[in-house]
Amino acid sequence: MINKYYFFAIIAASLLMSACSQVSQRNVNQQASVQSPAQQYKAPSPRQQSRRAQLPQSSPVISQNPLRNQMVNIARSAIGTPYKWGGNSPRRGFDCSGLMSYVHKNALGIKIPRTAAKQRDQSRTISYAQLQPGDMLFFKTGRKTNHVGVYVGDRKFIHAPSGGKRVKVATMDSSYWHKRFVKFGTFVR
Repeated sequence: MINKYYFFAIIAASLLMSACSQVSQRNVNQQASVQSPAQQYKAPSPRQQSRRAQLPQSSPVISQNPLRNQMVNIARSAIGTPYKWGGNSPRRGFDCSGLMSYVHKNALGIKIPRTAAKQRDQSRTISYAQLQPGDMLFFKTGRKTNHVGVYVGDRKFIHAPSGGKRVKVATMDSSYWHKRFVKFGTFVR
């Protein structure tokens, strides 16, 4: 008899949790529709950051779309390539928009605009809730939008930082990048 009641209690608790998560998701979707993409992305609190820091560094992100996975793999293969202003290949080096052009050309076979500002202007704006691996994050580090990276999942992106550095992974949770964020965009349909 005790086992039967225990079984029914587990089923009731599961149904209750399922109903609560559906209501919560509906509220998130309704709120997302009235905010701009920049307003939807909020940096985590220090407590959330300390929890996130405990996650494995190399957690693989797998998209349902194999082309997006290809984009991430191509971007990952560029990690460690030196920064080169105007560069758009692993042999010559990369600047940030050159890396995006390289990833899109080799994964999707499409040519995208060459500069970060034109990539921002011509990409389709998406919300934080829509963000998927292979989408782009645009930043304003000077007077204009002049930096871009490719989202790889787990709140991380790959970019080509200037100043003699190399292509590397950065986190959206960094206060530096969060303050300079402009837009989430994509050329993937």
